[in-house]
Amino acid sequence: MEESLQHWQNWLYARLEAYERSGRKALHPTLSYMQAWDDRLGYPHRQYPILHIAGTNGKGSTSALLASVLMAAGYKVGLHTSPHLWHFTERMRVQGREPSPTWIDSFLKTWHKEIEALQLSFFEATVGMSLAYFAEEKVDIAVVEVGLGGTWDATNIVSPELAVITPIGLDHVEILGPTLTHIAKEKAGIIKPNCPVVVAPTQPPEALRVFETVAKEKTASLYQADPYLLQPGAWIPSEGRFLREFRHAPTGKVFLSDLTGDYQAINIATVWQAVEVLRKQGWAISEEALNQGIAQTQQKAPLYGRAQWLRVGEKWILADVAHNPHGFVALRRLLQSAPIPMKELLIGFSREKDVDTCLKILAPWPGRVFFTAAQSERALPADTLCSKAEQHGYTGQAYPTVADALHEALASPLPLLITGSVFVVGEALALLGAVPHE
Repeated sequence: MEESLQHWQNWLYARLEAYERSGRKALHPTLSYMQAWDDRLGYPHRQYPILHIAGTNGKGSTSALLASVLMAAGYKVGLHTSPHLWHFTERMRVQGREPSPTWIDSFLKTWHKEIEALQLSFFEATVGMSLAYFAEEKVDIAVVEVGLGGTWDATNIVSPELAVITPIGLDHVEILGPTLTHIAKEKAGIIKPNCPVVVAPTQPPEALRVFETVAKEKTASLYQADPYLLQPGAWIPSEGRFLREFRHAPTGKVFLSDLTGDYQAINIATVWQAVEVLRKQGWAISEEALNQGIAQTQQKAPLYGRAQWLRVGEKWILADVAHNPHGFVALRRLLQSAPIPMKELLIGFSREKDVDTCLKILAPWPGRVFFTAAQSERALPADTLCSKAEQHGYTGQAYPTVADALHEALASPLPLLITGSVFVVGEALALLGAVPHE
């Protein structure tokens, strides 16, 4: 990564509050900051159509899948996601490519004083940057993933062509509320008047009731993805990784995907429904483009740490950013069907997560565990995690850094699972050389 890009990343973190580092104090429970920033930028998001994606789990995968399908259909696509694993430019991609360090340098030299004056958060600053970048690149359409919640999320200044809500679960309860109904109401904030909304096929009943009520209030057509779920099937080895088959029983249709987790069946079904709605709106998306986009998501819209397979010498590694109970249930299901049984575990969490519930879901773990902590103020100390895990039957040792834990884990040829935190997975993948930057 060029020096100027590192300079601006350091500046953004030093000057602006970021949720990844500071937690809830980085959040503004209002859109006024973002609206002011949007006004200064000249409302860039009004220059192209937008798909807006919210949810608890699967929204990153769903966003990447949709972007990949639209690219396969011949459209120029912007993709905004969060958080990033390594460099903040991962949040803003056009045709799968991040902006150049030259563009970032020019943009922030122009706007850094305004960013400070407006007292923006890190997320608000980078959302505005993404929207401006997409406008400058003259995208045909942008896929914009919500950061947290919906109603007060910085991305919620947009007026989308289509809203998509992935499965709702208990996460960020200290911010969004203690029940699924509270959380669903926040996610439903992205439903706009007369804008169709697609919801995942596996919504909890109380969440679905909220979405139906809000959609009716806003005269927004609501579509729930096909309840005949795609069934995950065969694993297909492919150049040091795996592809996965997903079959729709009623029609016999088969999707091949390079996103291999069992839970991708839900995301692919949601995308399939979203594509049907987009076709009704006039978007030209052939069956070939749908199939190709789903099969090549990792190539067209790289998504790291989602059931990601790596081969390091003789050792297989599976990296997955599960970080809440809903994600860990999906991860357990993946492990039960995985073509290579995981024997070792490298794990770390953020402090505010429901650690005990997540640990219970994977217990009993069959082998050695490397407890660790990311380089983040929000990280749960490794020794604290180790003590908690021992109460659930885990056996292992605490390592103060991901580097220390990974060094020990790589001494064995046994298959290794890395999970528990986006930041732990990000650091581990960087150490393993999976960073897509020079």
